[in-house]
Amino acid sequence: MAKYQKEKITLSNKFVVVRLNQAISLFLLLLLACQSRDIQPKGTGTQYFPLKVGAFWIYSVVETTITQLGGQTNTTYELKLQLTDSAATSGAITYVMQRFKRTDASQPWSSIDTWSTRKEPFQAIVQEGNIPYVKLAFPLTEGKTWDGNALNNLGGTDRCPNGTFRCDNYQLIDLAKRFEGTGVSYDDSVTILENNDNDPIVKQDVRKSIYAKSIGLVYREMTILEYCTIGNCIGKQIVENGTILKQTLNNYGGL
Repeated sequence: MAKYQKEKITLSNKFVVVRLNQAISLFLLLLLACQSRDIQPKGTGTQYFPLKVGAFWIYSVVETTITQLGGQTNTTYELKLQLTDSAATSGAITYVMQRFKRTDASQPWSSIDTWSTRKEPFQAIVQEGNIPYVKLAFPLTEGKTWDGNALNNLGGTDRCPNGTFRCDNYQLIDLAKRFEGTGVSYDDSVTILENNDNDPIVKQDVRKSIYAKSIGLVYREMTILEYCTIGNCIGKQIVENGTILKQTLNNYGGL
């Protein structure tokens, strides 16, 4: 009987050890899962892309549209981006971004559409409608390039490093530099050149975004022009269609 009880106690101890090991393994897996979702690489520049439910940014926008039929149209308005909700997704937290528009501060906001945004350990992503763009690639280093269309199928006009397909190379051209706009200045900002295609015959496609530390996007500039390429107008840079846009931050909060 004593031998039987001793063997029973030994088996019971082994069972406890096994269950304890299983519990520890499960705890470690859960801990790693939480860390992979919440922890960003230290000192990589993620602070230039802050995200928080309730945060908002209000921009002044000057937009010029050029068409063959309508000529040139100049429009000014205010654009508001607000993070209204969030949800945990694989490897990140996705934030719902509501977009609003009004002609000026005396008018009520009108809803435009809903985007989403997230900050993964090594990239910041904005999904404009159904199209995701990699806005920043961490760690931020001056001169760094990456494919802004890596998560969509738009391709681009640049040749990617491996040379096997076309892409849209973004380049970080200024890191931790002072930026001065119209009536505003930021001591610590990064400038991303999203495209710099200056074809004097066919088109011009120049896009640039500037992010300030602990604030986010403070300035965006875009010039996309298509030139006439038929007959005597070839090479004269006569614009058939195009858009010129300047978007400047004038208020923000909730961060």
